[in-house]
Amino acid sequence: MSPSTIPGQRRPAASEPQDERDIATKIETIGPSYRVTVDSLGATFVFRDVRVDKDLAADVAVSHGGRHLFRSTSALSITGRKNIARTAAEMDSGDYRAWLGATFAAAEAVMEAVEQLASGVDLRYSPLVTDRPAWTARPFWPDGAGFLIMPGDAGKSTIIRAVAVSICSGREIIPGIVPLVRGPVLLVVAEDPSQRSHTFSIEAICRGAGIDRSSLEYPIILVPSKGRPLHRLVRSLAERAADAAGVILDAQQGLLAIGEQGNIRDQAALFWNAIDELDRPAFVIAHPNLEQARNWNRSDGRGAGSEVNRDRPRISWAGHWADEKAVAGSSFRRYTLTCTKYNNGPHPSPLSFGMSWRYSLGDDDPGEVSFSPCQPVVRVRKTDAGALSPAMQETLDAYRAGATTAAKLQEALGLATYETAHTRLIRLQKSGALDEVTE
Repeated sequence: MSPSTIPGQRRPAASEPQDERDIATKIETIGPSYRVTVDSLGATFVFRDVRVDKDLAADVAVSHGGRHLFRSTSALSITGRKNIARTAAEMDSGDYRAWLGATFAAAEAVMEAVEQLASGVDLRYSPLVTDRPAWTARPFWPDGAGFLIMPGDAGKSTIIRAVAVSICSGREIIPGIVPLVRGPVLLVVAEDPSQRSHTFSIEAICRGAGIDRSSLEYPIILVPSKGRPLHRLVRSLAERAADAAGVILDAQQGLLAIGEQGNIRDQAALFWNAIDELDRPAFVIAHPNLEQARNWNRSDGRGAGSEVNRDRPRISWAGHWADEKAVAGSSFRRYTLTCTKYNNGPHPSPLSFGMSWRYSLGDDDPGEVSFSPCQPVVRVRKTDAGALSPAMQETLDAYRAGATTAAKLQEALGLATYETAHTRLIRLQKSGALDEVTE
């Protein structure tokens, strides 16, 4: 949300003819919509679907004192503004001249905001620090669009719900993923929209973290897509998410405009354009294509569909896992999430953690999910390991023991310089030794 205020010189009495230039308004951009508040009258105007291709027009909703009056599609010509003011005065038993001034002021504020869309920002003087932190949850989710790709039944929805609990509670639920923003989270689901399923999962995560679910400081709001693609939901989502810390989209395939566009590139572009309209940090859960899913341990971690899906997110993660032995009635899985793309700097180090499930004991028991630090899941092609030089074998052994960054490798092996460790890691990656999950 980006509020701005247009100050007025005075506040005329309701019985006076009002000049819109003298009326103080506050305008907020909410996704593709605009909300204008006229405090002197206690009126609020919401302008949706603003069209500027010919005559200015919009879907306008009018409220007074917090009470909704009416909503109508209207031209924002002089005649159209008079009609809005007249209708509001008739429905509210108010002063037509006061409503006329407020309506004109609101329409002018929107017209000015629309004109400023292409005005640009002088990057010589734009601030280095803004009111939105660079990370929603460091180093997993930046202030922008994130992407997590894993095959089905891997646990990615549970992982992202745990991040939502983290943001709403301010606690580090998954080791290594630190919430830097606190606030409501919208969970938009196109798969398994069952309220019970998501409630059980959030409850199980809260139990594992020792949190009373009802005590979460901020809400996690479930929004089922009901078969609608994201671009047809974005206006209402943007309004609901105006004060949210972020929006989670699970999963991409169910939110694409299948059949509405000519090819998969257009479908993907429409999806990511809608994310831009949200104007909030968004995180997308996605699947690989069939071939990559069948050979996930040998894949490069790309999501299914067009290369637009790789180009548009700010950060992308590919997740791999290995199941471990666990006590009866439970399971344990190790995860390593590897960053495959980050636009704003070097790739963050891989994130490794364990997820433990205690299974449900009945229809009213969601079980318990907890997270813990663990050794990384390392993809190793055993047939190539024996062909490595002694130095590279030493590097591989250290990598498997957790030295997955140049700094950690330098420390583990006592190497003279950071550059030597970095070169070894690059050589190890190019050798093809890191390619197959081994437990």
